[in-house]
Amino acid sequence: MRNRHRKRLAIAAAAVLALSTNGTSSAVQASGADSATNPGITAEQPRMLLVHGYGSAKDGKDCNNSTWADALTYYQSEGGRSRESMVTIGYYKGDTGQVGGQNQCDFVLGNKNADNSTSIRDIAMDLANYIHDNYSPENPVDIVAHSMGGLITRVAVLGTYEDWEGFPESVFVQDIVTLGTPHQGVRGGCPEDSWASDGDPCRQWNQMVPSDAGGSGFIDKLHESEPGAGDRGLDDAWASGIDWSLVGSEEDPTVSYRSAIDQGYFANQKYGYDEDRNNNGSQDCWSPEEVDHQTIRELTGSGGFCLRYWHDGSDGGPYTTDNGWSPLKTAFKAATHDGDDLPR
Repeated sequence: MRNRHRKRLAIAAAAVLALSTNGTSSAVQASGADSATNPGITAEQPRMLLVHGYGSAKDGKDCNNSTWADALTYYQSEGGRSRESMVTIGYYKGDTGQVGGQNQCDFVLGNKNADNSTSIRDIAMDLANYIHDNYSPENPVDIVAHSMGGLITRVAVLGTYEDWEGFPESVFVQDIVTLGTPHQGVRGGCPEDSWASDGDPCRQWNQMVPSDAGGSGFIDKLHESEPGAGDRGLDDAWASGIDWSLVGSEEDPTVSYRSAIDQGYFANQKYGYDEDRNNNGSQDCWSPEEVDHQTIRELTGSGGFCLRYWHDGSDGGPYTTDNGWSPLKTAFKAATHDGDDLPR
């Protein structure tokens, strides 16, 4: 196997404690405000890439001022990170900020001209080549991805391992967190017909729809057995060496809870926001705010959320709490901690 993604670098203790409450070991259950101790980032802390999801390619995503604004602010003020340690990744032509020509994202992949007819595979190829060209085994990246961005990330690693045409020989990634990613697809047709001027507005959306619901079949390939590919699950060889965390919410009307946590398939950690914590058909918990498809990449705070969580291992749960981390804290801890940092 190639040296695609290697062992975690030593991370400063300050980074492990960032966003925790009073340095307690009960990581998911927390009380009070986030720690005010914000030590600066160290050279040992890996770069964090933030990858956005599906949208209008013409308008693009304003990564730094809307899409990831809450994450960037929170991770600096409460996580002790420098702004330079985080890179927002775009791929749509609108991400370049065509009005005025100022990038709306820190880095725009490929030829900076992708539209909604550009395949997820091609964007994933550009992401894989970006990581290969800019990072190394000694300097791997952590990735936090929202929605379709998680599929792009997953395919970047898969295509590299399986030697797909145009993909690099290696990528150096150690942690991947997906927020509201349709690992098992989405349902419904293509929204926003007004995007037709960008090419085929339905292609990317159609790729995310399972074939039994009229989709292209792309999403089915992520769990399809092929010679040498196993079932392409996250416990197969292509995904090894990376710590995978999947986050979903029952309140997400766009990507189902089941799809976001890839129910029935492996991940190192899974986190589910659900006010029916014990899955008995009745609400028994109240989160401070609704965790929907947008707020899953916006909500901050150290506690108070209705959360079910699992981790790989004999004592893996599921566990439940009415004082769980916010989605952005969950993503931060999953992307920066060596292991899952969950109470047993």
